[in-house]
Amino acid sequence: MSTLFKNVDPKKLARLVEISRILNSSTSLSQLLNFIISEAAKLIDAEAASILLFDGRTRQLYFMAASNETHGPLKRIPVPLDNSIAGAIFQANRPMIIKDVTQDERWHQNVDQAIDFQTQNILGVPLRNVKRRPVGVLEAINKQGDGGFQVEDVETLSILADIAGVAVEKARLIEELRRANRELSELDQIKSDFISIASHELRTPLYVILG
Repeated sequence: MSTLFKNVDPKKLARLVEISRILNSSTSLSQLLNFIISEAAKLIDAEAASILLFDGRTRQLYFMAASNETHGPLKRIPVPLDNSIAGAIFQANRPMIIKDVTQDERWHQNVDQAIDFQTQNILGVPLRNVKRRPVGVLEAINKQGDGGFQVEDVETLSILADIAGVAVEKARLIEELRRANRELSELDQIKSDFISIASHELRTPLYVILG
């Protein structure tokens, strides 16, 4: 058995295989994100989970889904790469456990205040594409029970993140392609309308001259 899986419960591995099938069959980004955070929280017995995705244009991470908020206040909240826990995970491209966020100067309390939630500890892992480059961060928040996040939790969430990162990147590319196709369709319609109007306007003076 691979050393990556040596601490992961076989039942969890079986569930991860099923999750992989589901993720590979979906191309809706929002559905993917919500499914991933739901499964992440259940797999490692965390109170909540969230996903931040990287925007190359602004060079910032943005909250895209969180299981501990229902009204969308976290949506698109920017998180800088520097001086933030998620940014540190993204830039280091490796998992991190923060046992007590109140003792970490990189923790941003405004996130908790936005959704009236209290974060105690975090396990964060990078979401990576097929080239193993980070595209975002998956965070599990507040481990249930005593002892905090363990090695098995790190390995389980890392496997899920690797599966999810590829699926998310594919879904983002598909959405960008769909958006580009819509824009091309709109431009084509504008061109057709312009030609129609111009043709009509040109015919009118010709009819006058002929008359």
